[in-house]
Amino acid sequence: MNTIVIYTGITLALLFSLPEPNIRFDKTADVKNLVYTQAELDIMMTKPASMGDYQPSLAGPLRKPDGSGGFRYDSTFTVEKIVVNSEGYLLTGWLYLPLGVEKCPLVVLTDGGGDVVRAIRSFSDFMAPILAHCGYAAFVHDKRGTGESGGDYVMTTYDDYITDAGNCAIFLSAHKRINPEKIGVMGASEGGRVAVIAASRFPVFSFVISQAGTMVSAIEDRMYAQINGMIDRGTITDSIADLVRPIWRSSFEAWAGLSQDGHTRIDLEIDQMRKKYPRNYLPFKKCEMETIPDFAIVLPTWNSLGADYMTEMEHFTKKWLVIYGAEDRIVPTSASVRNIEYYMKLSGNTNCNVAVIPRMGHVPVDIETKERINFDYLIINWLDRNVQTDRSFSGISSAK
Repeated sequence: MNTIVIYTGITLALLFSLPEPNIRFDKTADVKNLVYTQAELDIMMTKPASMGDYQPSLAGPLRKPDGSGGFRYDSTFTVEKIVVNSEGYLLTGWLYLPLGVEKCPLVVLTDGGGDVVRAIRSFSDFMAPILAHCGYAAFVHDKRGTGESGGDYVMTTYDDYITDAGNCAIFLSAHKRINPEKIGVMGASEGGRVAVIAASRFPVFSFVISQAGTMVSAIEDRMYAQINGMIDRGTITDSIADLVRPIWRSSFEAWAGLSQDGHTRIDLEIDQMRKKYPRNYLPFKKCEMETIPDFAIVLPTWNSLGADYMTEMEHFTKKWLVIYGAEDRIVPTSASVRNIEYYMKLSGNTNCNVAVIPRMGHVPVDIETKERINFDYLIINWLDRNVQTDRSFSGISSAK
């Protein structure tokens, strides 16, 4: 079997792609500039005072130089295993709490795309210790149908993940260490979109942070990711891309339309095109997607394609930090930023900040130097200015 490789979540996986209705944006709208200037971004990406001498560590607790060329791993937080009931499904999670007894803000973390736990939780597992060390409780959980959480992953949709994030926040708002007035949600890639919509739908959330979370229709998002992915991997050339774009778009539209007649028509077109082009240039048919085990990982995304997650942004007024890589080949950064500006103008939201990081792709790595980008500094500095407002922060004003 020929397979198609694309990026889902924040890691590379074996897959295909996904859709949702088109939206409009006004390129000429006179909107407040939400995007940080380079000078402002430089300030926001300096090391936060709350991190002290500690450095991020993928091993868990932050590490601190011991003065002898090594590191100490003194834990500055505790971890509590918690099970949350969401619509009858038991979700297993881990609550990272700063040391002490006082109430603190909470960040509910959402997973990336797919069902490989280590990969889809990588953003959450990296950020949770940093958040807790800096005074923010963090809740990492296995999304429905993965890891230690209940449910059938193949039968889930984005709406399930959105609902689960909200229910986790509601449950934890009663925790003795959580300040219920300062609960937010954060995620990357698929988790970024889930986080924003959860913040829109659930009053319990007062802020949201999204990294590489698309803000275009699902069809445009998937067209961008799929075609770029095949070109970047050398599967197709630019000229071949022009020839196969229409069939990819038609396939995504059939999934979004939930019409068997639409799939029947597209499947016939795919059969005809397979007589002219290699199979790995083209989408798979619906019957193949539903029966080939390798594609089970993307069915939740496919089953979410008919949802309109853009229109509700017309009324979104909560605090929001948006992070994109300027060189992202998976999520369309420029179109997403234009749409955010458009919708934030409609909603009148003056509490949105957009960081477009130069030389960063879909993951926080400099595409030239291959060094990790300190996106975590940006997140903590933004939180300190917008959530922990009693903390001092010498830099740019909160309203641009």
